[in-house]
Amino acid sequence: MKLFKMIVSNYRCFGKEPTVIEFDDLTGFVGHNSSGKTALITALLKLFGDKTSDRLVERTDFYIPVSQCPESVIKNELFIEVYFTFKKSLESDSSIDIPTFFNHFVVDEPQGSPYLRIRLDATWEKSTNPEGIIESHIHYVTTGSLQIKESDLQEAKRQDLERIKMIYIPAIRQPNEQLKNVSGSIMYRLLNSIKWSDESKNKIQQRTELVEKAFFEEKSIELLATSLNTQWKEYHKDQRYSNAKIKFNNSDLETILKKVEVTFSPTETTRSFKSDELGDGLRSLFYLSIVDTLIDIEEKIMQEISINGASECFDLLPPILTIVAIEEPENHISPQILGRVIERVKDISANPNSQSIVTSHSPSIIKRIDPLNIRYFRNCREKECSEVTEITLPDKEKESSQFKYIKEAVIAYPELYFAKLVVLGEGDSEEIIIRKMLELKNTQIDSAEISIVPLGGRHVNHFWRLLNDLNIPFITLLDLDRERNGGGWGRIKYAIQQLIDNGYDKNKLLETTDGIMKDEQFNDMNNWNVNAVETMEGWIAMLEKYDVYFSSPLDIDFAMLTKFKEKYIATLSSGEGPLIKGYGKIQNPEIPDGSGDEYQELLNKRIASDVHATLKDEGGDGSTYSDGEKELMIWYNYFFLNRGKPTTHRVLFTENEDINFNSFPSCLQKFVNAIIDKSK
Repeated sequence: MKLFKMIVSNYRCFGKEPTVIEFDDLTGFVGHNSSGKTALITALLKLFGDKTSDRLVERTDFYIPVSQCPESVIKNELFIEVYFTFKKSLESDSSIDIPTFFNHFVVDEPQGSPYLRIRLDATWEKSTNPEGIIESHIHYVTTGSLQIKESDLQEAKRQDLERIKMIYIPAIRQPNEQLKNVSGSIMYRLLNSIKWSDESKNKIQQRTELVEKAFFEEKSIELLATSLNTQWKEYHKDQRYSNAKIKFNNSDLETILKKVEVTFSPTETTRSFKSDELGDGLRSLFYLSIVDTLIDIEEKIMQEISINGASECFDLLPPILTIVAIEEPENHISPQILGRVIERVKDISANPNSQSIVTSHSPSIIKRIDPLNIRYFRNCREKECSEVTEITLPDKEKESSQFKYIKEAVIAYPELYFAKLVVLGEGDSEEIIIRKMLELKNTQIDSAEISIVPLGGRHVNHFWRLLNDLNIPFITLLDLDRERNGGGWGRIKYAIQQLIDNGYDKNKLLETTDGIMKDEQFNDMNNWNVNAVETMEGWIAMLEKYDVYFSSPLDIDFAMLTKFKEKYIATLSSGEGPLIKGYGKIQNPEIPDGSGDEYQELLNKRIASDVHATLKDEGGDGSTYSDGEKELMIWYNYFFLNRGKPTTHRVLFTENEDINFNSFPSCLQKFVNAIIDKSK
């Protein structure tokens, strides 16, 4: 039995329009503060919380839009629905969840999989009581239809609902509260279900009586007890409480269990530490280990019951399903241990009778959760409520390579979930250069909540779809790759097509001075004349209105080289640099008298070779580039095709602290200024 879907309406920060959330064995809740992650957990507690106070529906649980005055509300309604699947249980011969809920199963079609639907309905009405009148009911819903009739509802008894447990681990962990033998604590569930033998009970009672007897044999204790009783009688004459006695301990088992505690040793001192004396990090880890202990014990009890009909050690009927909700497991825990924590949570989720929910703001946690299991929470200003979105990835079957890449990119850059603006670039060079340029404009990426994510080739469409679905603003920098295969007009066509696929107005995108471009013309755009550079610049300017920019004429590395050639060369040691055979390094060749023509011929061959290497196979001949730009391709080939791009750029910035923003290529200046404007 597993929770697979939840629907909430009018609950706390979730509006009247039903919000649907799907669950996996391990589900990650991600989003900014106050976006609804905790609210959704409390919605589950309303149905399956151990404490009565957790299940109590209050006035503050009913959603009211910010623009509406609470006093104007006369009546309000909410509902919370949960759906459970039994697919794995149907494959087992010893499942106990199916008999428990069999009479309430819903099957939508012949041979369809049965599921369980439980619904909490609550109403609030204004009255003379400041809190109003609140009524709530929990039912099984025996139809799959959204239109529910009275005959489709069956009362859900608390005795049945107790078979589904919810363990909520808040962001602030107090493990000592769960170690107390008080109702609602984890330890209470275990200690009070132990099958104590009569022999053990008698031994405990006899030995505690011996300890108490030895305690009162001390003369000073006797003197203290006598004095206390005498003084009490001077103040109080009621015969019902006339005797005041010092009692060392109770010999009954219940009282002893209340004093059970866990201690830790060895320590820096000679005494053991109690749980509330541990540091915040260890307390947090210990809290998680208590939950692990409970689930482990209940799993073993379940196995005993399935084999022997009963447990030998515990008089406990374990829950059919335990839902563990952990808020911010990263709190007070070092990054090195977080991986171990998530592995343990995954182990819990893999059990047939448990699953987990994790909320987090930590990239270290999020990147360890499959993106397909992430639910993104955001506040929608227009609707004045919270929204929940699943992560959109390429089709796994049709686009397997893209699916793998985007999934790995989302894992590698989980910061994008929390960014106010995502900057999409082609690779590592963009991150280094754009970060530097923003710093020169007194804009810090972290404080501005900007995340730079590499596209890794032509996966822009998938990132756009993902970020559009998550409603996260973004801006894109692509390589123009003029004269490379698929570049130039091909890149412009690709960008326009992806904007169309992502819902932008096709007619506006294809509008020209002669009217709307026909499909035949657009389909042939990649074959347009690459020498029409001015026309190409016009289309680039149009795409900038849609936050799509280009590093031109080739890519960001070449653009940087056009501005900082001498500074890049200055970073080389004496033995580094491209060579012309027989003449030495290109930057300072040794040309004997009369050898100028021969050297120029070799240099021209070298330029042609490097132009080919730069524009790659099936690329152009460099006709759209100036002679100076062609010669630069020797250095482009040396620095960026045969050496590490990130290292080359980092060395440039390290050794040239005098570089200013206005010295960068104009295409990059325009892009970074757009980032700053958009982030505001």
